[in-house]
Amino acid sequence: MKSLISLLFLIMLFSSIKTVFGVGIGVNPSQLEYIVTSNSIIQKDLWVFNTGDTPAQYTLYFDAQYQPLFSFSINNFLLNPGENRKVTIAYDPTKDSNKINLNINLYVKGVAANSNIEAGMIVNVKVIYQLSETTTTSLAGKTFPFKPSDPEIVNALNYLKNMQDSSGNIGGFHISCWAIMAIASAGYDPHNFRKNSYSIVDYIINNRNQIDQTKATDLSKFILALTAAHENPRNIEGIDYVALLEATFRNNQFGDETMLNDDFWAIMALRSAGVSKSDFKIQSAASFIKNHQNSDGGWSWNIGGASDVDDTSAAIMALISAGESNQSPSILNALNYLKSQLNPNGGFTYMGEVNAASNAWGIMALTAAGVNPTSSDWIKNGKSPVDALLTLQNPDGSFSYAQGQSGSAWWTSYAIPALLGKFYPIQESFIIQSTTTTILTSISTSSITQSLTTQTKTKNQVYIRIEDVSGTVWRGWIEIPSSTTITCYNSGKSYIIPGDNVLAILNEASKLGGFTYTVSDQWYPDLGFYVDSINGHKAEGVYGWLYRVNYVLGNTAINNFKIHPLDEILIYWGTDKVKPLKIEIQPLKLEINVGESLTIIVKYRDDLTGEWHPLPGATVHVNDSYVTDNEGKVTVTFTEKKVYQIYAEKWGLTPDDQYVRSDIVYIGVGVPIPEFSFSALLLTFIALTITYALIKRRVKIYK
Repeated sequence: MKSLISLLFLIMLFSSIKTVFGVGIGVNPSQLEYIVTSNSIIQKDLWVFNTGDTPAQYTLYFDAQYQPLFSFSINNFLLNPGENRKVTIAYDPTKDSNKINLNINLYVKGVAANSNIEAGMIVNVKVIYQLSETTTTSLAGKTFPFKPSDPEIVNALNYLKNMQDSSGNIGGFHISCWAIMAIASAGYDPHNFRKNSYSIVDYIINNRNQIDQTKATDLSKFILALTAAHENPRNIEGIDYVALLEATFRNNQFGDETMLNDDFWAIMALRSAGVSKSDFKIQSAASFIKNHQNSDGGWSWNIGGASDVDDTSAAIMALISAGESNQSPSILNALNYLKSQLNPNGGFTYMGEVNAASNAWGIMALTAAGVNPTSSDWIKNGKSPVDALLTLQNPDGSFSYAQGQSGSAWWTSYAIPALLGKFYPIQESFIIQSTTTTILTSISTSSITQSLTTQTKTKNQVYIRIEDVSGTVWRGWIEIPSSTTITCYNSGKSYIIPGDNVLAILNEASKLGGFTYTVSDQWYPDLGFYVDSINGHKAEGVYGWLYRVNYVLGNTAINNFKIHPLDEILIYWGTDKVKPLKIEIQPLKLEINVGESLTIIVKYRDDLTGEWHPLPGATVHVNDSYVTDNEGKVTVTFTEKKVYQIYAEKWGLTPDDQYVRSDIVYIGVGVPIPEFSFSALLLTFIALTITYALIKRRVKIYK
């Protein structure tokens, strides 16, 4: 008996146990993991225990979309108190047409036999595919994804380079946008892709008058190209293209209410510009897309149209970018549709024709959803969509739309990111690192590796804002240095520290902004340095100088937190209970007429959830001061012809009611928003507040 009690205690110790009013559930193990190396059925055992004090009926089940993949030896049974039962749960890979790794829930529910009281718990179930990938003959022994140094990629890039004219143009304005994304997908800086004095980035900026600003698709493509090149789409010579795109939002969707493709690309463009996945517009458009998915799992470019590979692929990339799980019914049904469109030679078709565009976008959609397009499940007669795409590459490196047609910069620009395993938005398909990039002007087909030697650093900046209770100390963009020297006032010692941390950026900002700070090495010599004053304001009691990166509170010493290009750093005086503010403008307009009104919403960040909530009682500074209502809102009528600077603040009596001042938003009333020089205190950063999280962007300065 004693050994049985010990055994039960040991089981309970390592199991998750839930007891509600006498109904108890215990399981062992608490997680099931299926490693799939073939199409054979895999079985795992789960022990279920009645840990309560009353008989209960137990039921095991998965969400409906996963239930067909699993079977139970038994999934409904009665257990008396102290009893247990082994349940064998089998996973059948042959029933999973998508072959996607799963991380899902198994639900275990117990209901008291003599009442309707029930309890439940969740067992985590993982399915991990480790199938050997099939490499087909036409891949010539290469594996997917390709590398930038592979001849197929180098030849394609050289083709684009040879197509460039003296204005920087490759194939026209719209194709140049796609070409920029292709160049960036290979890890190169499109600014270095130039003919004579003009780069391809210069070309699209200089010819942006070709954009139809009423079309969400035109704006989206331009924004995607700018962000791929690390340009700031919120300030291209004073024009905010993100705001223009957001202004097309109406009735919970973007652009034409009869179309879907403008919603696909708007989501991807806004995400590339740093708009949060949780943004109302993005989530509304994502719901609009899902609500108009066809019964076959695909999408058309318009509502009610027949599904096609191109638009289904774009929809998948958009939904993934908006935060949709690759295991959601919408994505799984879409993948099944794509699979149904493979022709006998392994290629995707559009209107019955295998072509470069459909295969490139199809490959990118699969990659975005976590599917390898060369895996066995995506091969027909020994060929994959990657093989089909490669058959359309010509000796000059270009790709043709279909067999027998001439090569084009358009289809070549689609093929490059697809073969590299990238997808739209380009920067979401890999982590931007503060490393050097190669200059493409030296690429030649005769010397692939030797020519990739010249290196340059460009656009390697972060945004920093320093807020004291009494006002903003400084804010602006700072180039990330390779290293910097700091001197500790208490010891007099100087230290050379790397440049990619918060302290190094503060040090550089103090030089540019002309303010002082002091740093000590005496408090935490083994952990890092401590900043105890900025601009003469010293730490006092529980109050001191803290920092956040992308609004998340720092969790290590200020010199130990590594930053990356485009990060937003906030350094502020307060405690760890003091929360940051931001403001949003409705409707989103940066330039309005005299007499127009706007609603300003003040929100604070909840550090427990990461969500932003409206803040009542905050002071909004425009010309006069306004106080937000219970919904965190004020409505302001703008009566003067000028540029307004708007920000919000609230500093109560206790840390729980104290907040970090918001950044400034500029509104032009009857006049355009001016450009500010980099040396000005109020510089080019325009805080477009419709974003619900960090806006990652780069500012291009025009003097």
